[in-house]
Amino acid sequence: MSKINNIIKYLSVIGIVYSIYLVVRELLQKGYCPDFFGTPACWLVLLAFVIVFLSTLLKKGKSILFYPGAILGLVLAINFSVKQLLSIDECPKMFNIPLCYVSFLVFAVMILLFVLSRRKKKNKKPVEE
Repeated sequence: MSKINNIIKYLSVIGIVYSIYLVVRELLQKGYCPDFFGTPACWLVLLAFVIVFLSTLLKKGKSILFYPGAILGLVLAINFSVKQLLSIDECPKMFNIPLCYVSFLVFAVMILLFVLSRRKKKNKKPVEE
């Protein structure tokens, strides 16, 4: 298992833990998480982190799970970050930091690391003459 895969795995586990916290808050206090087409965003972000985590467990075909999960998470993060910046909607906060900004950063870093690891693997393949 590569270092980059481990970093993505740990970031996704941390994301899962924080997302579960938000889901519990949403269950206790309806409307704690903003809605995305009628579904609380924290549920969808949890799903995105779980899909990314599952991709780290695969030996082959990681991309099949990673990209849908990471893109879902990134799209949600961008959507709610823009709404937060424009004061259209309020993201849940931790330590006074909107978590949609944190999600954006985490998903962007995971995508960047994944793409870099794929390029590194392609460059390592021996050239046949």
